[in-house]
Amino acid sequence: MANMNPNTSKMVETKKMESDLKKQAVLSVLKELMLLSDPVNSPISKAEICRKAGVSKTFLYSYREELIKPIDEAIKKQNQKLKVITKKQTFSESSKDKLIESLKRRVTELDKENKELKRDNAILIGKLANK
Repeated sequence: MANMNPNTSKMVETKKMESDLKKQAVLSVLKELMLLSDPVNSPISKAEICRKAGVSKTFLYSYREELIKPIDEAIKKQNQKLKVITKKQTFSESSKDKLIESLKRRVTELDKENKELKRDNAILIGKLANK
């Protein structure tokens, strides 16, 4: 015999608290990356924030105003810093080599992330097709 009026208020309250904790984790990771202020070695990206905070991108996009907006602003500021660094500083050969290495690492990481996302999409499409 099923309860026709289940009391789910505690469950809803607990899930809301979990979401709030995850939001705080995302914002603290963002603040940490902004404090590092190293666009070459510690780039700010949604994928990196998700990885460090232990949340999914879906979670981020569920809170556009609270999470996506500040992340996008931080990424924009970082990109401006990167442009200033590359325009104003003259690099020695060794620093150019290090920059190239870090950018190659970044490209490799992004390629890996892209492959993972494509694989996840294929799995989800397969699950949708089976329903």
